[in-house]
Amino acid sequence: MKFVLQTYYFFSRLQRSSYLRMVSISVFTDKVAFFSLPAFVLLLVFAQFLQGCVREQMDSCMQYELTVKAVDPQGVDVTSSGTVTSIDLYLFDEDGFVRTIPRGSSSDFLFGEEKNKRLTLVAWGNLKGDSLKLPQLSVGTSLQEAKIELLQTANGYSLPVTDLFYTRRELSGTSTRSLQSDTVKLVMERLAAGLSVRVSHAAEYFSSSNVDLHMVVRGTGSALNFLGEPSDDEAGYAPPMQAVSGKDEWYAPLFRVFPTNDDQHICIDLYKDSTLLFTITTDDDGNILKALSGVETYITVDFHYARLHVTVSVEPWGTNEQDVQI
Repeated sequence: MKFVLQTYYFFSRLQRSSYLRMVSISVFTDKVAFFSLPAFVLLLVFAQFLQGCVREQMDSCMQYELTVKAVDPQGVDVTSSGTVTSIDLYLFDEDGFVRTIPRGSSSDFLFGEEKNKRLTLVAWGNLKGDSLKLPQLSVGTSLQEAKIELLQTANGYSLPVTDLFYTRRELSGTSTRSLQSDTVKLVMERLAAGLSVRVSHAAEYFSSSNVDLHMVVRGTGSALNFLGEPSDDEAGYAPPMQAVSGKDEWYAPLFRVFPTNDDQHICIDLYKDSTLLFTITTDDDGNILKALSGVETYITVDFHYARLHVTVSVEPWGTNEQDVQI
């Protein structure tokens, strides 16, 4: 037996209702049609299920129209610049995860829920499965337990992350019976941290021109929960280091990592061949090394005059044009 559902929709921008142009259900068995009936009721049930409201009780239903945008640290809207290529929106209530919210068009979303429910919306920009383990959430998963995780290379090192954006907002449905809809604006900010490391005068320090340097950056968590908090465990990034032609310098181009929280700091393990030479945790002024959300941090390790110098420069995102490894 084969079931065929034919639907034809006419949508305008949804404010409080949608319009159904024509719906019919045809049931066939052995090419003989038994019936063909309008299916308004069936599709309305589907719509109610997806939107989370019972239309027979409209007074208890609140429809939310969402607009999501992304801004840089200066508050400049970068949504239409191509910086954010995907937006994923997750809905939570007091009991945990409820569902994802399908996108309407561009960065607009629409969903319905019962009034007086305390809701939390979490928006992620640029969640990509090529560098992140994406969440497969079950109903009831808490914001703390819901997480995105780093993927690893075959050698066990963490892959750099995408240009990740994030925001979270709590909604409290109004108790006003006459109000049936609300407009919500979500503003995502860059959560990823940019890092670049330069090593100077290594050949001078080791009195050898045959120096093969590599490094491992540790200290950031290997996961972020849906509160935007990094996990307590430790990721390890091993970005490729390139020798600068004609100079006694090695350079790791800008790559992205999860940010450090207030209790975390990054460590740079510097290796010559397979031998650990130094673990660098502070600069020359004693400041601990951090990976900060939304900015690019440039760290220079200088062995000039056979003395270790460490300097840090923090720049706005995109200030320096560098090749980014993702």
